[in-house]
Amino acid sequence: TYSSDNFQTLYELAIKLIEKGLAYCCDMTKAEMELQRELAMKRANAKNRGQDPDEEAPIPSPDILPGRNRNTSVERNLEIFERMKLGLCDEGSWTLRLKMDFESSNPNMYDLVAYRIKYTPHPHAGSGWCIYPAYDFTHGICDSLEDIDYSICTLEFETRREPYYWILWALDMFRPNVYEMSRLNLQYTV
Repeated sequence: TYSSDNFQTLYELAIKLIEKGLAYCCDMTKAEMELQRELAMKRANAKNRGQDPDEEAPIPSPDILPGRNRNTSVERNLEIFERMKLGLCDEGSWTLRLKMDFESSNPNMYDLVAYRIKYTPHPHAGSGWCIYPAYDFTHGICDSLEDIDYSICTLEFETRREPYYWILWALDMFRPNVYEMSRLNLQYTV
């Protein structure tokens, strides 16, 4: 199957998350997001070591953590997301992010990007879309839509299980069982 077969459904589910206050449009640059993630990780590590996060990793600006657009109104987010879909925003200027958990020790819970603007035709869906869903947003939803009972991934996806389930929980969708395993590589054989 192709995830792109579900682009319309994924878009509608993104709107549902915005309406529930669980997604927001963000204009942070990639560098700002990286700084935000590093700071959140330092704070989580300090907390896990029993240290004061405010002393070990003080927040330099309220715009960094949890992010300057995180508390934008639902109406404004719907407006920006529609402008993104219509191609009225520059590529890379906005993303749709999930309002997750900056207190988590799992960096994959630091407000993942769900959608990006990209003015490139899709190899399967063609040129009908200029916003594209990210893998972490798409994976669990498509598994649920396709009634997958067991989603089996390699070990590097283990830290992605938490956001996988968070997205499905937020959308009140069926949650497949997820298992991670080592890869088996066979060499010198047919």
